[in-house]
Amino acid sequence: MRRIKLNWIFWHRWLGIITCVGILMWGISGISHPIMSRIQPKPVAFSAPPVNAELHQAKAVDVVLNQHRIARFSHVSLAQFLDKTYYRVANEASEPARYFDVETGEELAGGDAKYAKSLAAHFTGKDVSEITKTELITAFSHDYHAVNRLLPVWRVEFDDGQHLRAFIDTEQSRLSTLVNDTRYWLTRLFQFGHNWSFLEFAPKLQLSIAGLVLVTVLTSAVSGLYLYVKLGKSKQRLANQPMRRWHRRIGLIVSIAALIFASSGLFHLMMSYQQQANALIIKTESMQTAQLNPQIWAKITAQHLVKLDLIAYAGVPYWYVLNASTSGENQMPVAQVGVLAKEAEHAEHHNHHDHENAKPKPILPYVVRADIDAQEISNAEVSQTNSVENLAKQRVASLTKKPLGDIVSTEWVTKFANEYGFIFKRLPVVKVQMQDADNTRYYVEPATGALAAKVRDIDGLEGFVFAYLHKWSFEGLNKDLRDVLVSLFALGNIVVAIMGLILFLRRYPR
Repeated sequence: MRRIKLNWIFWHRWLGIITCVGILMWGISGISHPIMSRIQPKPVAFSAPPVNAELHQAKAVDVVLNQHRIARFSHVSLAQFLDKTYYRVANEASEPARYFDVETGEELAGGDAKYAKSLAAHFTGKDVSEITKTELITAFSHDYHAVNRLLPVWRVEFDDGQHLRAFIDTEQSRLSTLVNDTRYWLTRLFQFGHNWSFLEFAPKLQLSIAGLVLVTVLTSAVSGLYLYVKLGKSKQRLANQPMRRWHRRIGLIVSIAALIFASSGLFHLMMSYQQQANALIIKTESMQTAQLNPQIWAKITAQHLVKLDLIAYAGVPYWYVLNASTSGENQMPVAQVGVLAKEAEHAEHHNHHDHENAKPKPILPYVVRADIDAQEISNAEVSQTNSVENLAKQRVASLTKKPLGDIVSTEWVTKFANEYGFIFKRLPVVKVQMQDADNTRYYVEPATGALAAKVRDIDGLEGFVFAYLHKWSFEGLNKDLRDVLVSLFALGNIVVAIMGLILFLRRYPR
């Protein structure tokens, strides 16, 4: 029995040396996360200026495209700024979109960058004259992390002492995130210590080493609990060893937290790698100007519009249309900057609390085929209210190579909640529920055709575990109290690790 105890002590000591590095890095970077969330630059506006377009006298899109000899393109949307309305015409993601005045058809030189500047000034409350640099971003980097999901975006930098950068998605007129120098360096610190970004050049090595250290953290914590129970009665042995006493006491208090953090972190690490490896990549589709039907354009533009997109699904062009309400407003949600989604939701709730009971049912978007098939015109008009959902079904069936019969249901998602959290950025989306072994849910943004999220039951479980066991994002727990508790437990683990290291060095001097 004594030999077993000695073996446990031996392994606890040597595993502790390995875990010490991991605990110090994860603990310190974990404590920095609440600080980052509080110093995150906050926008003064959470959504773009509303669009209210009257296009019944404007030049039709196909006329303007032919005027500029554009035979093929990938997306058309509306943009209002500089007191004018423009058609935003995109082709390749690596190239800026082009802008054309809806009345004259004249092109606005550098229109995409100008629109990005206008939106950046709107979201930050700063003046366009303070902008020092604009750049089209087509890949993620240390300045614009993959967690932001949206590409391409414009990086708009301001001269404010902190080099505030606004990352703007001009396609859907939204702010992806705000970054300044302080936020940038704290994020680099967090990525270095928490995600081990110094190993990102070799993802499999990064996963293997981080996973191994997490396993040793779990083993070390379990062995520490075992030793506490087995040696708990030997108080006389530690009477003259105060550091060992406190190492045991604090270790007992924080050991459960260490087990929770490490196990949920390991689960998240493995699932994140698997999700990235199995991610569905949607290539941007293009369509031809010759496909557009002027008759359909006349029907669409007979009313005031607050949103208009032209996008291809399976080679077929569709108009995604949202008419203005009687008050001329857009009643559908738009994506907020992810990290501030809750603040935006709170602000919206506060502003409209008094009118909640009288709020009318929102006007939903609809889609109409934009090509020359006259039969499809009547079909689309008959099923306007359901056509967006049908299109989302077609998108998922095309991606998964499965029949439409495998789709159980569709549902509009108009706010970030439950498994579709703010990290997914895009709103509104359509949830497409599959009937398969994994109970897979696909979230499609119909205005762009983008797949915002793919969630299986195992993904939903991992998201739940990570939110509640790793981040302690309990609904009834005050955010400040949560951050204090998480930081204290992380600090406790750091203290235990340092004490363990000191005790080890005393026993095994160099």
